[in-house]
Amino acid sequence: MSRNRLNQILSVSAAVLLLAAMTLAGCGKTETSNETVSDADSETPVAEAELGAAAPLPGSASSKPDMSQTETVSFQSGMEVGEVPMPFEVEDVTGPYEGKTLCYRCLYGERPVVGIFVRELGPQTETLIQKIDQEVAAHKDDKLAAFVVLLSENPGEQKSKLKQIASEKKIQHVPLTVYEGTDSPLGYNVKQEAAVNVMLWEGVVKANRAFRTGELDQSGIQEVVEDTRLMVN
Repeated sequence: MSRNRLNQILSVSAAVLLLAAMTLAGCGKTETSNETVSDADSETPVAEAELGAAAPLPGSASSKPDMSQTETVSFQSGMEVGEVPMPFEVEDVTGPYEGKTLCYRCLYGERPVVGIFVRELGPQTETLIQKIDQEVAAHKDDKLAAFVVLLSENPGEQKSKLKQIASEKKIQHVPLTVYEGTDSPLGYNVKQEAAVNVMLWEGVVKANRAFRTGELDQSGIQEVVEDTRLMVN
């Protein structure tokens, strides 16, 4: 058997194994309701992001935004554009499944999703969450979804802070969740230096932005918002 033939067989086998793993985990199942996640009350939770930057929003409504347009960045963390996000579990703190462990990656399926991974909470991070919450509300018809994952060695101690943020910032459409440990969920490649890592996907990763301690500012927040709008337009 030739080497090329062997490589083809191995590549196909790897793809089949990945598809089978995600199918067993329940990924790919998409909510059929037009309700936002904050309105969900009867669905059963399913058990168990290249820094793609937004180009300036087109001035013409007839021109199609290109998510592949990127800019050079100084810090990279997270998944490459085109990668498939893997299933992982979090504990919901403020969302419709408060107190339960579930896989929001699986629950949202093929919908456009903004995944916000954070290790540090602060005014800028809270503003980012609030802005994305507003985008989810504005793009309800596009089935836009989002969730926040706080990576912490002591997730139990962070729950009251997340609830306070949700209350003060009036977060209604973006579940705030905790993940045990500061290491990245498998396959997401969130570097330890990343205080905030935002990955956007719709089946595969469309864009990715990461910020070290003190780097997230109003400009960075607006870039994430523009990435989000590009994904659903």
